[in-house]
Amino acid sequence: MKKILFIIQIIFLSVSFQAIIKADDIRDFEIEGMSIGDSLLKFANEEKIRLSISNQKYPNDKFTIYEADQLVLNKKYDYLTVTTKKNDTKYAITSISGSINYHELDDCLKKKISIQNEIEKIINFNEKEEVEYPAKRDKTGNSIIYGIQYYLKPPPSNEAILINCYHYTEELGVNRNLTISVNKEEFSYFLINEAYK
Repeated sequence: MKKILFIIQIIFLSVSFQAIIKADDIRDFEIEGMSIGDSLLKFANEEKIRLSISNQKYPNDKFTIYEADQLVLNKKYDYLTVTTKKNDTKYAITSISGSINYHELDDCLKKKISIQNEIEKIINFNEKEEVEYPAKRDKTGNSIIYGIQYYLKPPPSNEAILINCYHYTEELGVNRNLTISVNKEEFSYFLINEAYK
């Protein structure tokens, strides 16, 4: 099956998507040419992959985060990350995230709605859920995530495409960003239940 290409073009704060087909399988999505299940070895040799391991880590290190903009040409995002299971010698991608920095929450929420409208035209999803919750990264509880999650399989699966505005407080010193993530079921479960324990 041909893959859907997620192409974000940031021109005058507009976001657009190009679709080849309407899809319902998480492996049908690409962000900067990468898809869930692809091996990072498709994009770089093992030495370069190891050098791209991010300094950011989850308290539970079951998955490794990579700075994917060191492995592929990234034209559309301020940063691009992928994850694999720790010690996976095949480096199979379990999640892909592209992020765009922003300052004002209203700008991010408008972009998020625009992306939602485009995504709903090109994917078959089982369920969608609007969410708003404190960011686990901020122990004060003052940084809020505003998002939508598109679940591609029936419950109890958490396999999803997410669009989130990470509205961190200025005191936290972390960039506010709009992030589009594609998460394999196993990685989604990890984020919800294990990552911060």
